[in-house]
Formats: sequence, structure tokens, C-alpha cells
Amino acid sequence: MSVENLLGSKARIRILRVLLDKEELNITAIAREAEVNYKTALHHLEELKSMGIITEKVFGRVRIFKINHEDPRVKALKNMFNSISFVGGSK
Repeated sequence: MSVENLLGSKARIRILRVLLDKEELNITAIAREAEVNYKTALHHLEELKSMGIITEKVFGRVRIFKINHEDPRVKALKNMFNSISFVGGSK
């Protein structure tokens, strides 16, 4: 996925910000925090997982998504979001 595709969706950006802040959550909590519906959250989470930016743990029917700190792109994303938040004064 290109940078344009990764950051070209407001919903995906909100989901990334939630996971960078909270580290790991289930789909319902991610959707609520990112203010997107469940289906949209799941779609973006699957794409981020296929890129290796997030990982997934399954406990029965509960799916937990976690930011993958081993991926060097995650550090770059975190730095970028922190810089933008600091300059803009809000998240």
C-alpha cells in the first residue's frame, strides 16, 4: 500500500491514531474511539493488518488489534502524528 492509500482515508487515519494512543483494543472499541461504524473499522483494520502495521489476537469471538511496534513505519507514523498534533494544538 502506498503512502497515499495509507493516509488517504480519514477513517484509516483516525483508526491509526486510536491504536497509536491506546496500543490495543477490540474492534468495537476502535470503531467507537475513531467514530466510524464497525464494518468500516473492520475493513481498515484488515488492510492495516495485511500491511503489517497492526497485529491481531483472537480470543474466541473477540478480536484484539494491536499496533506493531516492530514495523519501522509505525515509529514514523507516531512521530508524524505527534508533530502534527503539537503544531495544531489538538488531535
